[in-house]
Amino acid sequence: MRSIPIEVLRMILEHVDKANLPTLCRVSKIFCSCSQDVLYREIEYKDAPVIQTLAQSADLARRVRSFTTPSDSPELGAALRNMSFLRSLNIENINDISILDGCTFKLDSIECDYPDSKSLQRFLSSQPSITKAFLFADVEPSSPFDERCLPNLTRVMAVHSWLNILIPGRPVTHVAMLETLPEETIDMTLFTLSTAPIYSLNISYANIYPTPESRLASIFPSIADLELVVSDLNQSVRRQLTVMGVLMKKSTIIERVGL
Repeated sequence: MRSIPIEVLRMILEHVDKANLPTLCRVSKIFCSCSQDVLYREIEYKDAPVIQTLAQSADLARRVRSFTTPSDSPELGAALRNMSFLRSLNIENINDISILDGCTFKLDSIECDYPDSKSLQRFLSSQPSITKAFLFADVEPSSPFDERCLPNLTRVMAVHSWLNILIPGRPVTHVAMLETLPEETIDMTLFTLSTAPIYSLNISYANIYPTPESRLASIFPSIADLELVVSDLNQSVRRQLTVMGVLMKKSTIIERVGL
């Protein structure tokens, strides 16, 4: 076992069940370090001890690349500040988004249900490497959004009001519009304001229906995937989807009946 190259050991540990990694940490110092790299790489916070561990151990926190937390914690801010190499962050039900103040990591993706915040905007301004932003909230932005935020954004999921802010002037190629009121008018020219062609779109059929199919084809000349959320898949809707599919020949239309 002493002759196993570190590179081979790391490859082996990638295939070990995560439940067995703590046991391997007790084999030797080398096994411990390599096993912890795998064990702490992706963290889905489910109990307080995990946050406490990451808040108290900067060494372990530096190994975290992906972190998900569904709730707040008194030590969450300290834990996040220790995760200097974090790349993916998913935070939900956070009462004070200022816990991100002082964090030094550079994210590739962020998922958050608290988008309307000056603290969050200040944080996003320091994260030019983010390419994926999912903002799960239905509040209208109450303050101007800095145009310099998220210059490399390519994937976005948000309500219509936030898409109006996040798409223009950015190289967005994949868009998912969170559910809006059926009667809400969607100005489809919004999608032409991206600096890159839209390849993938997930949107409610009720919001896209008023736009003629030929107009849609001109707005999305490069689209490859169009997923429509349909609440009532009757014969009339099926005919409309068929026509849309013929005119938008490059697209794959996925019918998903909403609950």
